[in-house]
Amino acid sequence: MTAMSSSFPASAMGACRVLVAEDDPTLQEEYRLAFTATTLAASAQEYRSLESDLFGSTTSAGVSGQMNFDLTICSQGEEAVHAMRVAAEAGRPYSVAFVDVRMPPGMDGITAAERMIDIDRSLNAVIVTGYSDIPRQEIHRRLGKGNFFYFQKPFLGDEFMQLAWALHRKREAERELQNSNVRLHEEVNRRTSELVIAVKRARAASQAKTDFLANMSHELRTPLNAIIGFSDMIGCQLIGPIGNARYVEYALDINGSAQHLLSIINDILDFSKIEAGEMQLQEDVMNVSHVISFCLRLVQHRATQGDIKLCSSVADGVPLIRGDERKIKQTLLNLVSNSVKFTPAGGSVSVTAAVRDGGLDIAVTDTGIGMSPDEMAHALEPFGQVDNSLSRKHDGTGLGLPLASALAELHGGSLSVQSEAGKGTTVTVRLPAERLL
Repeated sequence: MTAMSSSFPASAMGACRVLVAEDDPTLQEEYRLAFTATTLAASAQEYRSLESDLFGSTTSAGVSGQMNFDLTICSQGEEAVHAMRVAAEAGRPYSVAFVDVRMPPGMDGITAAERMIDIDRSLNAVIVTGYSDIPRQEIHRRLGKGNFFYFQKPFLGDEFMQLAWALHRKREAERELQNSNVRLHEEVNRRTSELVIAVKRARAASQAKTDFLANMSHELRTPLNAIIGFSDMIGCQLIGPIGNARYVEYALDINGSAQHLLSIINDILDFSKIEAGEMQLQEDVMNVSHVISFCLRLVQHRATQGDIKLCSSVADGVPLIRGDERKIKQTLLNLVSNSVKFTPAGGSVSVTAAVRDGGLDIAVTDTGIGMSPDEMAHALEPFGQVDNSLSRKHDGTGLGLPLASALAELHGGSLSVQSEAGKGTTVTVRLPAERLL
Protein backbone atom coordinates (compact mmCIF):
# COMPACT_ATOMS: atom_id res chain seq x y z
CA MET A 1 0.00 0.00 0.00
CA THR A 2 1.32 3.44 -0.89
CA ALA A 3 0.04 6.78 0.35
CA MET A 4 0.76 10.30 -0.79
CA SER A 5 -0.76 13.77 -0.44
CA SER A 6 -0.92 16.60 -2.93
CA SER A 7 -0.09 20.05 -1.54
CA PHE A 8 -2.27 22.56 -3.33
CA PRO A 9 -3.29 25.94 -1.83
CA ALA A 10 -5.56 25.52 1.21
CA SER A 11 -9.29 26.04 0.81
CA ALA A 12 -12.19 26.29 3.24
CA MET A 13 -12.93 22.60 2.66
CA GLY A 14 -10.61 19.83 3.95
CA ALA A 15 -8.57 17.55 1.73
CA CYS A 16 -10.37 14.89 -0.27
CA ARG A 17 -9.13 11.49 0.87
CA VAL A 18 -9.04 9.07 -2.07
CA LEU A 19 -8.55 5.30 -1.81
CA VAL A 20 -7.58 3.34 -4.95
CA ALA A 21 -7.79 -0.45 -5.21
CA GLU A 22 -5.93 -1.32 -8.44
CA ASP A 23 -3.46 -4.13 -9.15
CA ASP A 24 -2.09 -2.76 -12.45
CA PRO A 25 1.10 -0.69 -11.81
CA THR A 26 0.52 1.32 -14.98
CA LEU A 27 -2.93 2.39 -13.87
CA GLN A 28 -1.63 3.08 -10.38
CA GLU A 29 0.73 5.59 -11.96
CA GLU A 30 -2.19 7.10 -13.90
CA TYR A 31 -3.96 7.72 -10.59
CA ARG A 32 -0.86 9.32 -9.10
CA LEU A 33 -0.54 11.64 -12.07
CA ALA A 34 -4.26 12.49 -11.98
CA PHE A 35 -4.22 13.50 -8.33
CA THR A 36 -0.98 15.45 -8.49
CA ALA A 37 -1.90 17.52 -11.54
CA THR A 38 -0.97 21.18 -11.51
CA THR A 39 -3.48 22.49 -14.04
CA LEU A 40 -6.36 22.90 -11.59
CA ALA A 41 -7.31 26.44 -12.53
CA ALA A 42 -7.60 25.48 -16.19
CA SER A 43 -9.95 22.62 -15.37
CA ALA A 44 -12.13 24.53 -12.89
CA GLN A 45 -14.79 25.36 -15.49
CA GLU A 46 -14.91 21.73 -16.63
CA TYR A 47 -15.26 20.70 -12.99
CA ARG A 48 -18.22 23.05 -12.49
CA SER A 49 -19.91 21.59 -15.54
CA LEU A 50 -19.35 18.05 -14.26
CA GLU A 51 -20.65 18.90 -10.79
CA SER A 52 -23.73 20.50 -12.29
CA ASP A 53 -24.37 17.43 -14.46
CA LEU A 54 -23.92 15.04 -11.54
CA PHE A 55 -25.66 16.87 -8.70
CA GLY A 56 -27.53 19.80 -10.21
CA SER A 57 -25.17 22.23 -8.45
CA THR A 58 -24.49 25.60 -10.02
CA THR A 59 -22.34 27.04 -7.25
CA SER A 60 -18.63 27.56 -7.72
CA ALA A 61 -17.88 28.00 -4.02
CA GLY A 62 -14.79 26.14 -2.92
CA VAL A 63 -13.50 25.60 -6.50
CA SER A 64 -11.38 28.53 -7.73
CA GLY A 65 -8.62 26.07 -8.78
CA GLN A 66 -8.02 24.92 -5.19
CA MET A 67 -8.54 21.18 -4.69
CA ASN A 68 -6.59 19.17 -2.10
CA PHE A 69 -6.20 15.40 -2.24
CA ASP A 70 -4.82 12.72 0.07
CA LEU A 71 -4.24 9.61 -2.07
CA THR A 72 -3.82 6.00 -0.89
CA ILE A 73 -3.18 3.19 -3.43
CA CYS A 74 -3.70 -0.48 -2.63
CA SER A 75 -2.92 -3.43 -4.92
CA GLN A 76 -5.47 -5.88 -3.51
CA GLY A 77 -9.05 -5.76 -2.26
CA GLU A 78 -8.16 -7.09 1.21
CA GLU A 79 -5.54 -4.35 1.55
CA ALA A 80 -8.08 -1.66 0.57
CA VAL A 81 -10.68 -2.97 3.06
CA HIS A 82 -8.04 -2.90 5.80
CA ALA A 83 -7.07 0.67 4.88
CA MET A 84 -10.75 1.69 4.96
CA ARG A 85 -11.21 0.17 8.44
CA VAL A 86 -8.07 1.84 9.83
CA ALA A 87 -9.11 5.23 8.42
CA ALA A 88 -12.62 4.93 9.88
CA GLU A 89 -11.27 3.99 13.32
CA ALA A 90 -8.85 6.92 13.20
CA GLY A 91 -11.65 9.34 12.34
CA ARG A 92 -10.11 10.17 8.95
CA PRO A 93 -12.49 8.45 6.52
CA TYR A 94 -12.08 8.32 2.78
CA SER A 95 -14.49 10.34 0.64
CA VAL A 96 -14.02 8.33 -2.57
CA ALA A 97 -12.81 4.85 -3.44
CA PHE A 98 -11.86 3.88 -7.00
CA VAL A 99 -12.06 0.09 -7.17
CA ASP A 100 -10.96 -2.23 -9.98
CA VAL A 101 -13.26 -5.23 -10.49
CA ARG A 102 -10.64 -7.91 -11.23
CA MET A 103 -7.68 -8.07 -8.82
CA PRO A 104 -6.48 -11.70 -8.79
CA PRO A 105 -5.62 -13.69 -6.77
CA GLY A 106 -7.47 -11.90 -3.94
CA MET A 107 -11.11 -10.85 -3.51
CA ASP A 108 -12.80 -9.18 -6.46
CA GLY A 109 -13.50 -5.44 -6.48
CA ILE A 110 -17.25 -5.81 -5.99
CA THR A 111 -16.77 -7.77 -2.78
CA ALA A 112 -14.15 -5.25 -1.65
CA ALA A 113 -16.53 -2.35 -2.40
CA GLU A 114 -19.34 -4.10 -0.47
CA ARG A 115 -17.13 -4.50 2.60
CA MET A 116 -15.84 -0.92 2.38
CA ILE A 117 -19.40 0.43 2.18
CA ASP A 118 -20.31 -1.74 5.19
CA ILE A 119 -17.53 0.06 7.10
CA ASP A 120 -18.58 3.54 5.92
CA ARG A 121 -22.06 3.95 4.46
CA SER A 122 -21.25 7.44 3.22
CA LEU A 123 -18.36 6.28 1.06
CA ASN A 124 -18.61 7.09 -2.65
CA ALA A 125 -17.59 3.86 -4.44
CA VAL A 126 -16.50 4.19 -8.08
CA ILE A 127 -16.23 0.83 -9.87
CA VAL A 128 -13.63 1.03 -12.65
CA THR A 129 -13.19 -1.88 -15.06
CA GLY A 130 -12.25 -2.80 -18.59
CA TYR A 131 -13.54 -6.34 -18.32
CA SER A 132 -15.52 -8.06 -15.60
CA ASP A 133 -16.59 -11.62 -14.96
CA ILE A 134 -19.50 -10.13 -13.01
CA PRO A 135 -22.43 -8.80 -15.06
CA ARG A 136 -23.26 -5.14 -14.59
CA GLN A 137 -26.77 -6.05 -13.33
CA GLU A 138 -25.16 -8.17 -10.62
CA ILE A 139 -22.93 -5.26 -9.64
CA HIS A 140 -25.98 -3.01 -9.31
CA ARG A 141 -27.83 -5.62 -7.28
CA ARG A 142 -24.96 -6.15 -4.83
CA LEU A 143 -24.02 -2.52 -4.33
CA GLY A 144 -27.60 -1.23 -4.32
CA LYS A 145 -28.68 2.33 -5.04
CA GLY A 146 -26.35 4.12 -2.63
CA ASN A 147 -23.23 6.13 -3.36
CA PHE A 148 -22.22 3.91 -6.27
CA PHE A 149 -20.77 4.85 -9.66
CA TYR A 150 -19.61 2.71 -12.58
CA PHE A 151 -16.83 3.66 -15.06
CA GLN A 152 -15.43 1.82 -18.04
CA LYS A 153 -11.67 1.79 -18.77
CA PRO A 154 -9.79 3.58 -20.23
CA PHE A 155 -10.39 6.78 -18.27
CA LEU A 156 -9.11 10.34 -18.29
CA GLY A 157 -7.20 11.22 -15.11
CA ASP A 158 -8.44 14.83 -15.12
CA GLU A 159 -12.04 13.66 -15.16
CA PHE A 160 -11.40 11.35 -12.21
CA MET A 161 -9.80 14.20 -10.27
CA GLN A 162 -12.82 16.40 -10.89
CA LEU A 163 -15.23 13.56 -10.11
CA ALA A 164 -13.43 12.82 -6.84
CA TRP A 165 -13.63 16.44 -5.73
CA ALA A 166 -17.29 16.68 -6.71
CA LEU A 167 -18.09 13.53 -4.73
CA HIS A 168 -16.05 14.87 -1.81
CA ARG A 169 -18.01 18.12 -1.78
CA LYS A 170 -21.24 16.14 -1.96
CA ARG A 171 -20.18 13.96 0.99
CA GLU A 172 -19.11 16.96 3.06
CA ALA A 173 -22.42 18.71 2.37
CA GLU A 174 -24.32 15.57 3.39
CA ARG A 175 -22.27 15.25 6.58
CA GLU A 176 -22.92 18.89 7.44
CA LEU A 177 -26.63 18.36 6.81
CA GLN A 178 -26.57 15.28 9.03
CA ASN A 179 -24.76 17.22 11.76
CA SER A 180 -27.29 20.02 11.45
CA ASN A 181 -30.10 17.50 11.80
CA VAL A 182 -28.45 16.05 14.89
CA ARG A 183 -28.06 19.52 16.40
CA LEU A 184 -31.66 20.34 15.51
CA HIS A 185 -32.85 17.07 17.05
CA GLU A 186 -30.90 17.78 20.22
CA GLU A 187 -32.30 21.31 20.39
CA VAL A 188 -35.84 20.01 19.87
CA ASN A 189 -35.32 17.45 22.64
CA ARG A 190 -33.95 20.14 24.93
CA ARG A 191 -36.83 22.49 24.25
CA THR A 192 -39.31 19.64 24.62
CA SER A 193 -37.83 18.73 28.01
CA GLU A 194 -38.08 22.36 29.09
CA LEU A 195 -41.70 22.50 27.95
CA VAL A 196 -42.53 19.27 29.79
CA ILE A 197 -41.01 20.68 32.98
CA ALA A 198 -42.87 23.98 32.48
CA VAL A 199 -46.17 22.16 31.92
CA LYS A 200 -45.64 20.07 35.06
CA ARG A 201 -44.91 23.20 37.07
CA ALA A 202 -47.95 24.96 35.62
CA ARG A 203 -50.16 22.00 36.46
CA ALA A 204 -48.78 21.87 39.98
CA ALA A 205 -49.38 25.61 40.40
CA SER A 206 -52.90 25.26 39.00
CA GLN A 207 -53.64 22.40 41.40
CA ALA A 208 -52.25 24.43 44.29
CA LYS A 209 -54.49 27.34 43.27
CA THR A 210 -57.52 25.05 43.04
CA ASP A 211 -56.79 23.58 46.47
CA PHE A 212 -56.34 27.04 47.94
CA LEU A 213 -59.60 28.31 46.48
CA ALA A 214 -61.46 25.24 47.71
CA ASN A 215 -60.15 25.84 51.22
CA MET A 216 -60.95 29.54 50.95
CA SER A 217 -64.47 28.67 49.90
CA HIS A 218 -65.03 26.68 53.07
CA GLU A 219 -63.31 29.19 55.34
CA LEU A 220 -65.16 32.24 53.94
CA ARG A 221 -68.56 30.89 53.06
CA THR A 222 -69.31 29.55 56.53
CA PRO A 223 -68.93 32.89 58.38
CA LEU A 224 -70.49 34.79 55.45
CA ASN A 225 -73.62 32.65 55.61
CA ALA A 226 -73.88 33.43 59.33
CA ILE A 227 -73.40 37.16 58.66
CA ILE A 228 -76.03 37.11 55.91
CA GLY A 229 -78.52 35.14 58.02
CA PHE A 230 -78.18 37.13 61.23
CA SER A 231 -78.09 40.53 59.50
CA ASP A 232 -81.26 39.55 57.63
CA MET A 233 -82.95 38.62 60.92
CA ILE A 234 -81.91 41.94 62.47
CA GLY A 235 -82.95 43.94 59.43
CA CYS A 236 -86.36 42.27 59.33
CA GLN A 237 -86.67 42.57 63.16
CA LEU A 238 -87.79 38.93 63.37
CA ILE A 239 -87.10 38.56 67.08
CA GLY A 240 -88.44 41.96 68.04
CA PRO A 241 -88.31 45.69 67.25
CA ILE A 242 -85.04 47.59 67.28
CA GLY A 243 -85.08 50.82 69.22
CA ASN A 244 -83.19 52.91 66.65
CA ALA A 245 -84.15 52.76 62.95
CA ARG A 246 -80.56 53.43 61.92
CA TYR A 247 -79.61 50.00 63.27
CA VAL A 248 -82.03 48.44 60.81
CA GLU A 249 -80.39 50.39 58.00
CA TYR A 250 -76.93 49.26 59.11
CA ALA A 251 -78.05 45.63 59.27
CA LEU A 252 -79.37 45.80 55.71
CA ASP A 253 -76.08 47.35 54.57
CA ILE A 254 -74.17 44.53 56.25
CA ASN A 255 -76.44 42.01 54.56
CA GLY A 256 -75.97 43.58 51.13
CA SER A 257 -72.18 43.76 51.52
CA ALA A 258 -72.00 40.14 52.63
CA GLN A 259 -74.15 39.07 49.66
CA HIS A 260 -71.84 40.99 47.33
CA LEU A 261 -68.74 39.41 48.86
CA LEU A 262 -70.27 35.94 48.56
CA SER A 263 -71.10 36.51 44.88
CA ILE A 264 -67.47 37.53 44.23
CA ILE A 265 -66.20 34.38 45.95
CA ASN A 266 -68.62 32.27 43.93
CA ASP A 267 -67.48 33.85 40.66
CA ILE A 268 -63.81 33.20 41.45
CA LEU A 269 -64.50 29.61 42.41
CA ASP A 270 -66.63 28.98 39.31
CA PHE A 271 -63.98 30.41 37.01
CA SER A 272 -61.28 28.33 38.68
CA LYS A 273 -63.37 25.18 38.24
CA ILE A 274 -63.86 25.94 34.56
CA GLU A 275 -60.13 26.55 34.08
CA ALA A 276 -59.36 23.24 35.79
CA GLY A 277 -61.97 21.40 33.69
CA GLU A 278 -63.91 20.45 36.81
CA MET A 279 -67.15 22.34 36.08
CA GLN A 280 -70.02 19.98 35.29
CA LEU A 281 -73.35 20.92 33.67
CA GLN A 282 -76.60 19.92 35.36
CA GLU A 283 -78.77 20.02 32.26
CA ASP A 284 -82.50 20.55 32.12
CA VAL A 285 -85.10 22.05 29.78
CA MET A 286 -85.83 25.76 30.24
CA ASN A 287 -87.89 28.61 28.82
CA VAL A 288 -85.70 31.46 27.51
CA SER A 289 -88.34 34.10 28.22
CA HIS A 290 -88.61 32.99 31.85
CA VAL A 291 -84.83 33.07 32.28
CA ILE A 292 -84.63 36.63 30.92
CA SER A 293 -87.51 37.83 33.12
CA PHE A 294 -85.90 36.30 36.21
CA CYS A 295 -82.58 38.06 35.58
CA LEU A 296 -84.22 41.43 34.91
CA ARG A 297 -86.18 41.18 38.15
CA LEU A 298 -82.98 40.66 40.13
CA VAL A 299 -81.36 43.85 38.78
CA GLN A 300 -84.51 45.94 38.63
CA HIS A 301 -83.87 47.60 41.99
CA ARG A 302 -80.35 48.66 41.05
CA ALA A 303 -81.56 49.89 37.65
CA THR A 304 -84.31 51.97 39.27
CA GLN A 305 -81.81 53.51 41.67
CA GLY A 306 -79.59 54.47 38.73
CA ASP A 307 -82.49 55.79 36.60
CA ILE A 308 -81.89 53.11 33.96
CA LYS A 309 -84.68 51.61 31.88
CA LEU A 310 -84.84 47.82 31.49
CA CYS A 311 -86.67 46.07 28.65
CA SER A 312 -86.71 42.72 26.89
CA SER A 313 -87.90 41.19 23.64
CA VAL A 314 -88.13 37.50 22.76
CA ALA A 315 -88.86 36.79 19.08
CA ASP A 316 -91.73 34.55 18.07
CA GLY A 317 -90.79 30.93 17.59
CA VAL A 318 -87.93 30.82 20.10
CA PRO A 319 -88.06 27.22 21.35
CA LEU A 320 -87.24 25.69 24.69
CA ILE A 321 -83.54 25.05 25.23
CA ARG A 322 -81.54 22.39 27.04
CA GLY A 323 -78.72 23.41 29.36
CA ASP A 324 -77.72 24.15 32.93
CA GLU A 325 -80.37 26.67 33.97
CA ARG A 326 -78.42 28.03 36.93
CA LYS A 327 -75.36 28.68 34.76
CA ILE A 328 -77.40 30.20 31.92
CA LYS A 329 -79.00 32.55 34.47
CA GLN A 330 -75.56 33.29 35.93
CA THR A 331 -74.25 34.14 32.46
CA LEU A 332 -77.12 36.46 31.62
CA LEU A 333 -77.16 38.02 35.08
CA ASN A 334 -73.45 38.86 34.80
CA LEU A 335 -74.03 40.58 31.46
CA VAL A 336 -77.12 42.53 32.56
CA SER A 337 -75.45 43.56 35.84
CA ASN A 338 -72.40 44.81 33.91
CA SER A 339 -74.60 46.82 31.56
CA VAL A 340 -76.46 48.44 34.44
CA LYS A 341 -73.19 49.12 36.24
CA PHE A 342 -71.62 50.93 33.25
CA THR A 343 -74.69 52.82 32.00
CA PRO A 344 -75.19 56.39 33.26
CA ALA A 345 -78.50 57.77 34.49
CA GLY A 346 -81.15 58.15 31.80
CA GLY A 347 -79.77 55.24 29.78
CA SER A 348 -81.29 51.87 28.96
CA VAL A 349 -80.47 48.17 28.94
CA SER A 350 -82.32 45.71 26.70
CA VAL A 351 -82.24 41.94 26.38
CA THR A 352 -83.32 40.23 23.15
CA ALA A 353 -83.50 36.60 22.05
CA ALA A 354 -83.94 35.26 18.52
CA VAL A 355 -83.09 32.23 16.41
CA ARG A 356 -80.45 33.00 13.76
CA ASP A 357 -78.67 30.59 11.43
CA GLY A 358 -79.96 27.61 13.37
CA GLY A 359 -78.63 28.80 16.75
CA LEU A 360 -80.05 31.00 19.52
CA ASP A 361 -78.69 34.53 20.03
CA ILE A 362 -79.30 36.21 23.39
CA ALA A 363 -78.07 39.81 23.22
CA VAL A 364 -77.66 42.37 26.00
CA THR A 365 -77.46 45.94 24.67
CA ASP A 366 -76.84 49.08 26.69
CA THR A 367 -76.40 52.80 26.04
CA GLY A 368 -73.48 52.97 28.45
CA ILE A 369 -69.92 54.19 28.28
CA GLY A 370 -68.82 51.62 25.69
CA MET A 371 -65.27 50.44 25.06
CA SER A 372 -62.48 50.91 22.57
CA PRO A 373 -61.04 47.82 20.81
CA ASP A 374 -58.13 47.72 23.27
CA GLU A 375 -60.48 48.01 26.22
CA MET A 376 -62.67 45.20 24.84
CA ALA A 377 -59.67 42.88 24.62
CA HIS A 378 -58.67 43.80 28.16
CA ALA A 379 -62.20 43.32 29.52
CA LEU A 380 -62.32 39.79 28.10
CA GLU A 381 -59.17 38.83 30.01
CA PRO A 382 -59.64 37.27 33.46
CA PHE A 383 -59.58 40.00 36.14
CA GLY A 384 -59.29 42.67 33.46
CA GLN A 385 -61.18 45.89 34.18
CA VAL A 386 -61.79 48.98 32.10
CA ASP A 387 -60.20 51.85 34.00
CA ASN A 388 -62.46 54.89 33.92
CA SER A 389 -64.23 57.08 36.41
CA LEU A 390 -67.64 55.44 36.06
CA SER A 391 -66.35 51.88 36.43
CA ARG A 392 -64.29 52.84 39.47
CA LYS A 393 -67.55 53.71 41.28
CA HIS A 394 -68.31 49.97 41.33
CA ASP A 395 -65.90 47.42 42.74
CA GLY A 396 -65.58 44.04 41.09
CA THR A 397 -63.22 41.22 40.20
CA GLY A 398 -63.10 41.74 36.45
CA LEU A 399 -64.58 38.28 35.92
CA GLY A 400 -67.98 39.27 34.51
CA LEU A 401 -67.27 38.91 30.78
CA PRO A 402 -64.62 36.14 31.06
CA LEU A 403 -66.91 34.04 33.26
CA ALA A 404 -69.90 34.60 30.98
CA SER A 405 -67.76 33.62 27.98
CA ALA A 406 -66.47 30.48 29.73
CA LEU A 407 -70.00 29.41 30.73
CA ALA A 408 -71.23 29.94 27.15
CA GLU A 409 -68.36 27.83 25.80
CA LEU A 410 -69.18 25.16 28.39
CA HIS A 411 -72.55 24.86 26.61
CA GLY A 412 -70.81 24.58 23.23
CA GLY A 413 -71.62 28.22 22.46
CA SER A 414 -69.70 31.48 22.21
CA LEU A 415 -69.71 35.08 23.38
CA SER A 416 -69.04 38.11 21.18
CA VAL A 417 -68.76 41.81 22.01
CA GLN A 418 -69.53 44.85 19.88
CA SER A 419 -68.82 48.21 21.44
CA GLU A 420 -67.88 51.78 20.69
CA ALA A 421 -66.53 54.21 23.25
CA GLY A 422 -69.24 56.63 24.38
CA LYS A 423 -72.04 54.88 22.47
CA GLY A 424 -72.71 51.63 24.28
CA THR A 425 -72.08 47.90 24.12
CA THR A 426 -73.81 44.76 22.81
CA VAL A 427 -72.76 41.38 24.17
CA THR A 428 -74.22 38.35 22.39
CA VAL A 429 -74.30 34.81 23.73
CA ARG A 430 -74.83 32.27 20.98
CA LEU A 431 -76.04 28.77 21.82
CA PRO A 432 -75.62 26.09 19.14
CA ALA A 433 -78.49 24.39 17.31
CA GLU A 434 -78.16 21.19 19.33
CA ARG A 435 -79.25 23.14 22.44
CA LEU A 436 -82.59 24.04 20.85
CA LEU A 437 -85.58 21.69 21.22
